Amino acid sequence: MIFDTHLHTEFSFDSAEKLEAVLASAKQKNLGVITTEHKDLNYLEAVGFPIDFNVDDYFKAYAPYRSENYLLGIELGLDRGYTAENRRIALGYDFDLVIGSLHTMAGQNLSSRRFFQGMEAGNFYRQYLTYAKEMVEENPYIQSLAHLDYPSRYAPFPELFVEDYPEEFQGLFEALLAADVTLEVNLKRPLEGEVGRSFRSIFTGYQKAGGRFVTLASDAHIAEDIGRNFEDALKLMEEIGLKVCYYKKRERIISER
Repeated sequence: MIFDTHLHTEFSFDSAEKLEAVLASAKQKNLGVITTEHKDLNYLEAVGFPIDFNVDDYFKAYAPYRSENYLLGIELGLDRGYTAENRRIALGYDFDLVIGSLHTMAGQNLSSRRFFQGMEAGNFYRQYLTYAKEMVEENPYIQSLAHLDYPSRYAPFPELFVEDYPEEFQGLFEALLAADVTLEVNLKRPLEGEVGRSFRSIFTGYQKAGGRFVTLASDAHIAEDIGRNFEDALKLMEEIGLKVCYYKKRERIISER
């Protein structure tokens, strides 16, 4: 079964979706799902309101629904100074999948358009890719690195291409492979135009560097978005030569259609 490995419900600050609706949508689409609620410990510095949830309550509410088709995960916000506490959370609970995300860089909110004012694209992307590499190295307990294109959604810059930053991408890919962390295909945006060309560049570069596996992620916040853009992603990954996987009890499982 193909799994949607990154989605949110009412335990996340930016979703009001019920688990029952998620499971019904997943069943209708013949997909497995992993809920991955937001937990960013530096929320006060980043955006000024809680990106947090009570993990004990999460397990109490959702663990009874756990099955072969529904698994429990978390999306941890990676940033310097929070590694020890993130590790404690990740290893202290029975998660199937721990996603690492870069919503911030050194405490700066990467979804804030004001943050990018006056910046030059090349300088920012070089810093960002280097920071992503360092975060993977500091947090090797995660299973996947989410939405590498996250700042591209908000910054007034061109999309990311490996050809523009070969050294920085190579460093990141080597860090992912050394830690056995899977690169996520985040499908919040359709694989069209420059976005599609960027994803082809990034995941081709990842494969050439030795990458073998990817996770598919709708990053859905409402049930109807589960599995969005998956068919295009599956086709692209097949063309590139990457295998789609998911995680159960933090062990990689190759997906079969």
